[in-house]
Amino acid sequence: MSVKDKKITEVVVKGEGLNESLKIRQIIMVGVGGTIGTGMFLGSGYVLSQAGPGGAILAYLIAGLVMWLMMMCLGELSTAMPVSGSIQAYATEYINRAMGFTVGWVNWLACAMTITAQIVASAIIMKNIIPSVPTIVWVIVFAVLLIGVNALNANQFGEASFWFASLKLILIVTFTIIGIAIICGAAGNNAVGFSGIEENGGWFPKGFGVIVTTLLTTVYAYGGSELFASGGSEMKNKKDMPKAVHATTWILIGCYLVAIVILSMILPYGQADLLGSPFAYVFKDAGIAGAELIVNIIILTSALSSGNYFVYACSRYLWSLAKYNQAPKVLAKVNKRKVPMPALIVTMAFAALSIVCSFVAEDTVYLFLMHIIGGSNIFIYSIVCIAQIRFRRQYLAGGGKLEDLGYKTPLFPLVPILGILAYFLVLVGTVSDPSQRVSIFICVPAYVLIYIGFYIYTKKKSTKAANITME
Repeated sequence: MSVKDKKITEVVVKGEGLNESLKIRQIIMVGVGGTIGTGMFLGSGYVLSQAGPGGAILAYLIAGLVMWLMMMCLGELSTAMPVSGSIQAYATEYINRAMGFTVGWVNWLACAMTITAQIVASAIIMKNIIPSVPTIVWVIVFAVLLIGVNALNANQFGEASFWFASLKLILIVTFTIIGIAIICGAAGNNAVGFSGIEENGGWFPKGFGVIVTTLLTTVYAYGGSELFASGGSEMKNKKDMPKAVHATTWILIGCYLVAIVILSMILPYGQADLLGSPFAYVFKDAGIAGAELIVNIIILTSALSSGNYFVYACSRYLWSLAKYNQAPKVLAKVNKRKVPMPALIVTMAFAALSIVCSFVAEDTVYLFLMHIIGGSNIFIYSIVCIAQIRFRRQYLAGGGKLEDLGYKTPLFPLVPILGILAYFLVLVGTVSDPSQRVSIFICVPAYVLIYIGFYIYTKKKSTKAANITME
C-alpha cells in the first residue's frame, strides 16, 4: 500500500461512526433536494427583476457551469474519501489544519444561516397562505419539525426526505408543462412567448452589466449541490458515489435552466419580487383557479425540505469538526441510533436566530442572508478546487495510480483552475455592486481572522508540545 493510500484510509477512518444505510437515490436527493429550494422559487424573482429575462437565463447558466467545475473536483475527493466532514476534512488533510478549521466553521455557519433562510422563506409563504397567523408561530413550528425529522436514523431520514424532495421535481415538471401551454396559448388568456418579452423591454432591458451583480444570488441558488458529499460515510454502497456526482449535477442544471427559461418568457420582469414566488404569480396570471395556493403549499414543502437537508449536513459538519479536534469533543457523540444529537441541537440553536428575523422585513432579511451565504459559497467552493489539486498531486507523488481512482476530475488541472478563477470573478462582480459588497466586506475579514487565529494557536500548541518533549 502506498503512503498516499494509507492517508486516504486514515481520512476515511476518521469519518466513521455514523449509520451506513443511505441508498444512492437518497444521496442524490440530498444534493438535489438540498439545492432546489428558495433560491429557485423565491430568489429567481429577484434575479429576473434585476437582470431581465435574458440576463436571468445567462446568470443561472453561468452559475450552473461554475457549479459543474466545483462538482467535478468534489467528485474525485468524495469518491476517494467518502466522509461526512467532506470539505473540512479534505482541507485539513490536503491544505493545512488552519484552513480545515476555517472552512469547516465557515461551512457550518453558512449551512446554519441557510436553515435560517429557509425557515424565513417558509414563513413568507405561510404569510401569503394564512395572513392572520403571526410569523413567529410558523418559525417555532418549522424549527421543531426539522429537529424531529433529523432525530430519525439515517435510513428513515433518507426515505422521508426522498419523498419530500420528489415534490419539488413534480412541481418543476408540472410548471414546465403548464408553462409551455401558456406560451403556446393553450392555457391562460393569451399566448405570451417571445412577443411578451419584446413588449416588456426585450431580453436585456437593463443591459449586460447587471448580470454580474446577480451572480451572487444565482451562486446561492446552486448552494447545497455539495451536500451529497456530507452523506458519504453514511452511504450503504460507497462505490455508487460517481453516479451520485453526475446525477446530482445534471439534474440541478437541467431543472434550473428549464424553469428559468419558461419563467422568463411568461412573467414580465417588472412583476417579479421577493414578496412571493414568481411561480405562483405565473399560475395566478394564467387564471388557473386554486393554482396559486397549491403552488405556495408545494413551495413551502420545498423550502422546508431544503432546510431539512441543511440541518442534516450542518450537524454532520459540526460532528466532523469535533472528530478532528476543531470543535468541543462533546459534539462528536452520537446516540443509540447513531445520530449526532449534540451537534444537531447546537446547530438548531444557532439557526433559531431566524426568530429575530421574523420581527424584521422578511424579504430584506432573506435577501441579506442570500448574499452572506453566497459569499460563503465562493470561499468554500474555491477551497474544494484547491484541495483537489493538492490531493491529486500528493496522491501521485505518494505512488498512487490514476486508474485506481473511482472518479477522476476531467481535464486536470484545467477544471480546478477554471473553478478558482470563476469564483474569483464572481467575487469581483459582487464587490462592484454597492448593494451586495457588504457581504464580501463582512466575509473576507472574518475568514482571515479565523484562519490566522487558529494558525497561531496551533503553532503555539505545537511549539509547547515540542518543548515538553525535549525536556
